[in-house]
Amino acid sequence: MSSEIGKIWCIVPAAGIGLRFGENRPKQYLPFRSSTIIDTTIKTLLLCTSLEKVIVCLHPDDEHAQQSDFIKHPRVHVVIGGNQRSDSVLNGLQSIQTDTAKQDWVLVHDAARPCVRLADINKLISEAQTHQQGSILAVPIHDTIKEVDNELAVRTLDRTKLWRALTPQLFKLSDIQGALLSAKKQSRVVTDEASAIEQLGLPVRIVEGHADNIKITVPADLQLANMYMDQQEEQSCA
Repeated sequence: MSSEIGKIWCIVPAAGIGLRFGENRPKQYLPFRSSTIIDTTIKTLLLCTSLEKVIVCLHPDDEHAQQSDFIKHPRVHVVIGGNQRSDSVLNGLQSIQTDTAKQDWVLVHDAARPCVRLADINKLISEAQTHQQGSILAVPIHDTIKEVDNELAVRTLDRTKLWRALTPQLFKLSDIQGALLSAKKQSRVVTDEASAIEQLGLPVRIVEGHADNIKITVPADLQLANMYMDQQEEQSCA
């Protein structure tokens, strides 16, 4: 799983409590397919043989992880997450500090994106290593996008330059650690790992992924994600 150009470590921030779902458990532990959202996500990540380990960052009061099918997998390592996504990623990086090397990479993926395709993960890794640049999966936006102020459309944005950022996102370990620490020190908002990298003026390569790699955020997304998984299974059997 390691290579002469560095190992790839995977970090899965999963310390959120999913308040928008209104359930008695964090959304990542809701039933999905034959298991849960997070187990479906981890299962796909473990299929990627390029990944050295999958570090899952959990809430300190998590009471559901022990029921996971993969929590005791030899390639899965559990750490305590932080208050913010970036804090969880930094905790994950800290947990592997003694095992990493200068040339290593870090791949970050949302626990609530169970529809990610293994082919897209491998494509992202290949593009990043070929160009030696931090890279993210993204999809072009085809809708007409409006800038709105006080419920009024101000202008129409040029959608030819707009892409919807997805995960995984893959960066050199030293770059992402430095970027997240810098953002934290200066109290800058970080919505994803790429935004932290961008704030340092470093390049972020866009790798086109599939639009079905959605993040489950509200209850309606579960039905949509199930439909996408059905489609993927039909395609794989064709």
